[in-house]
Amino acid sequence: MIPVTVVAGYLGSGKTTLINKFLKEAESPIAVLVNDFGELNIDAELIDNQESLTLSLTNGCVCCKLSDDIGVSLESLKGKDITAVIIEASGISLPINIANYGLSWPGFSLKGILALADGQSIGSLLEDKFVGYTVKGQIEQADAILLNRSSGLSLEVLKGLNENIFLEEEVSNYTDLLSAKYYANHFIGDSPKEHASFQSSIFTSNKPIKRDDIKKYLLLNPNIQRAKGWVCEENGIYSLLQMTPSGCNFSPSSFKSQTRIVFIYTGKLSPFEF
Repeated sequence: MIPVTVVAGYLGSGKTTLINKFLKEAESPIAVLVNDFGELNIDAELIDNQESLTLSLTNGCVCCKLSDDIGVSLESLKGKDITAVIIEASGISLPINIANYGLSWPGFSLKGILALADGQSIGSLLEDKFVGYTVKGQIEQADAILLNRSSGLSLEVLKGLNENIFLEEEVSNYTDLLSAKYYANHFIGDSPKEHASFQSSIFTSNKPIKRDDIKKYLLLNPNIQRAKGWVCEENGIYSLLQMTPSGCNFSPSSFKSQTRIVFIYTGKLSPFEF
């Protein structure tokens, strides 16, 4: 039986970064299934793994729309030399429905659900009238929580929803977090399919874009929950954009591409005018 771990957590909580840490420490091949909300799967391109062992599930919330794709992907992995599977859930998905595939798909066994939480934003996200239900469900349904950038307040907030919490600064070996001993393996039933009404839009351009213009656009559209992608700036500079509820960051990128940004949002989005 091939063990399956579901990595969940709200948009921008650090799931892709964590998976890359798993892969760096792994002593044997691990397959990764990545689900991004929308047609542009940025996260799959950021996974540092063998190309044949990273599979993309795009254009929807995997807990609602892509269940058949999970089964097909798991089936395709059976003949490969792997010791484990990680499913990176979309940042807007409720993980229980995804985890059920690990419980029921022939040849695979569920280790558990590991959810990430960003200590700087988890409090406000849980109180948000649009996304609070989704964020709360992700925490409550997880077998274990990894808390990034923790504070005393964020820790107390999470303890009210899930007691099995690990702090990022206390983790010395990330592969240990894939060990079954860290998970409660409680009974998993079906989760309600309802959650916040998210939409996604993609902006592409062959022209250089000023990062200040992108920052202004994000400020004018506070209902944007996540923005990520590659930006071709002036003077031949390429950057990776990562905007989360905690802030906006541009980091140098060796990946040279036209500007490709996916915006995930609730409500309405103003026209792109970069």
